[in-house]
Amino acid sequence: MSDLASSRPAPDEPPDPCPGGPADVSGLFPRASELSAPAARDPADALPDGLDGFVLNPLAASVSWDDEASFGDSAPFGDAVDDTEPTARTIAALLETPMTPAAELADAVAWCYDDEALPLLLPLARHPDAGVRRAVAQALPSVLGDTEPGDTVRALVMLSADADEDVRDWACFALGTQLSEVDDPVVRDALAARLEDPHDDTRCEALLGLARRRDSRVLPVLHERLSRDNVYSLEIDAAGALGHASLHTLVRGHLSGWDDDVVARVCAALRLTDPDGVGDDLLDGLAEWFRAGAPHATDEDRYWWSVTLQLLEHAEYRAQEIAEQVHHRLLGLEPATTLMLGSRLSQLAGDHGWPRWRPSC
Repeated sequence: MSDLASSRPAPDEPPDPCPGGPADVSGLFPRASELSAPAARDPADALPDGLDGFVLNPLAASVSWDDEASFGDSAPFGDAVDDTEPTARTIAALLETPMTPAAELADAVAWCYDDEALPLLLPLARHPDAGVRRAVAQALPSVLGDTEPGDTVRALVMLSADADEDVRDWACFALGTQLSEVDDPVVRDALAARLEDPHDDTRCEALLGLARRRDSRVLPVLHERLSRDNVYSLEIDAAGALGHASLHTLVRGHLSGWDDDVVARVCAALRLTDPDGVGDDLLDGLAEWFRAGAPHATDEDRYWWSVTLQLLEHAEYRAQEIAEQVHHRLLGLEPATTLMLGSRLSQLAGDHGWPRWRPSC
């Protein structure tokens, strides 16, 4: 789930592959040949409080739903099913069949997006097969729906300390990124416990999850890791998410050797850690985009908007800063200001306390 490469620049490499503007996209997003790339934990014996009541057979748990609304005229749980996408009915039917192979159950669980399946999946966090537990960690965020996340978080915290590295990896990804809006000491401590995990991806997912929550424990870890010759892409992402200015020079030291799909993320981290802010070129470009009516016709038209979305992917809280500075550039231009105040950028800024957002726009 992460990429690694040497960050040592080639002798003929340009000193800074990330400057540039809309007229020279390749300058801002360096070529893979000009960039470098990288992207784990100890199993714990103790289980978190609140999971002792989980039973391995989820059919023993109390599950309430409207059978007709959920399944229409479909057959009872015990009958054969042939759903294109696994549903609660699919999972229940597999669980009712004693001879269901663990691999078949794991495959169904991993690709289930049916909110009704949540009560069936939670007990499977204790399944004896690692493949099933990995599938549960993968699926839980997708079936949470509008349910309070408490039980799901407790299951994922348990899975983040699993003996299997793939289970830990998916659990840390779920807790750290997919459920990044859940921010409490239990989640933070579970992620912090994985910062020295022997599995690279797990360790990096935990680091990114803590950085998204701007937990101070990640700053010394990032200083140490970004000082190495080889770094992971998720470590670069974490630097951007934290956005601490002391990381800017370290990020700049890892601009070369990355694959194409990582380049924009590296450049985003460089902007997010810049002590002078995200860049006047970006802010001016966004303002011009709104003046032009925020066109979506071509990639060139929305270039700076795309760059902004890349920044906000890991550092959404920076929306308030960006929105305020773009708004200042649009003062006196009513149509552009109105458009900007009703935009997704302003909505994200409003979610983080920006008072100018106009939800009615």
